[in-house]
Amino acid sequence: MTYDFGPFRYDAEQRLLFRAGEIVPLVPKAADTLHVLLERRGRIVEKAELMKLVWPGTNVEDVGLARNISLLRKALEDESEANPYIETIPRRGYRFAAPVSTPGLPGARPPALRWHAYRRWLILLLCVLGLGGFVHYQFYVPSRYLPDGGRSANLAVAPFECLCPGMDGDGFSQGFNEVLAASLSKLNGVQVVSPGTVRRYQRAGFSMALMGRLLGLEVLVEGTIQKLGDRLRTSVRLVDVRSGKLIWAEIYDESAADPGIAQKNMALAIAREAGARLSVSR
Repeated sequence: MTYDFGPFRYDAEQRLLFRAGEIVPLVPKAADTLHVLLERRGRIVEKAELMKLVWPGTNVEDVGLARNISLLRKALEDESEANPYIETIPRRGYRFAAPVSTPGLPGARPPALRWHAYRRWLILLLCVLGLGGFVHYQFYVPSRYLPDGGRSANLAVAPFECLCPGMDGDGFSQGFNEVLAASLSKLNGVQVVSPGTVRRYQRAGFSMALMGRLLGLEVLVEGTIQKLGDRLRTSVRLVDVRSGKLIWAEIYDESAADPGIAQKNMALAIAREAGARLSVSR
């Protein structure tokens, strides 16, 4: 709160006196005295009350209060008897007699400050909405080349773990994922996330479940591949992204004599059965 009188402005919160924008030096007790008089402007403040408020819990003689008033009058250049700021009431106390205006009322902000505060919140809200729209567009709005996803199943093939001694397990697993994703993408009503996108999320440290939620997927295809003698065994699972529960699981065996043929045969069989399961669930 501020008090304006004559060429002066008193900032009650900071206990500072200004004249034409410049600080007028005041000792702390003189500032406290001015504060009390301004709060009770227009009425007599008894000496005992004034000393109690300025020097709480301390016994002070009248001479100490008089010295404070003198310092305050010098700071206000208030030493003439005509129209004084501080009026002496003989044998009683003092009164702040000059007209005072209070442009800063408690709990109220000037309109300009209120508008600046509202504008900051409005800008923040617009930024949040804009960011939300950008994320939605980048992650969830398909391109015009994809069919409408009203009744389609959005899925991704998680990297299959290859437990195949004597084989290039990583290479076989990546090749199998590519063939399986291509086979699934040919099914009606199925939209498949690119295996390259899945690998990028995996390299960034995202779990497949979190990736599924970020991409708005419904189903993950996951599993393992094992080499058992001259056979390749693939365990495959369809997993509901939201609940983590199994939709379907199966085991497929193929000859390991030709890994390329084994990849293709297992991918076609899995895609055929997965497509049937997903069409039933829809």
